[in-house]
Amino acid sequence: MSRPPDPAIPPPGTAGQTRWTTDRMLSIGDIRDLFKLGRTAAYELTHRPEFPEPVPVSSRCYRWWASEVDAYAATLRLKRSQQFADATQQATKPNTSHRATSPRRITGKVRAARNRKETS
Repeated sequence: MSRPPDPAIPPPGTAGQTRWTTDRMLSIGDIRDLFKLGRTAAYELTHRPEFPEPVPVSSRCYRWWASEVDAYAATLRLKRSQQFADATQQATKPNTSHRATSPRRITGKVRAARNRKETS
């Protein structure tokens, strides 16, 4: 007795083909353009643990799925907007301490500034 095929599982050999036809691969140059980074910063970004895993094209060539990189960029944008919202809420929150504070005093040794050498 055979079981009917599960509709959630694609038939063998079609999952990879679907992705190749619907998604594209990004090079490190594309990632640099997308995130507006220099070469070193782009490589550091790709080595973060939360960044999508690269797909080895050859022994020295890697690519990343555009959909995965876009999802990563969206999560970064979401985190940044949440941090911005939290910062604005804290900035607009009224100060609850009504305690009178005296101005701060600078203490310690004061040292004279060095004079610049005159060029002749």
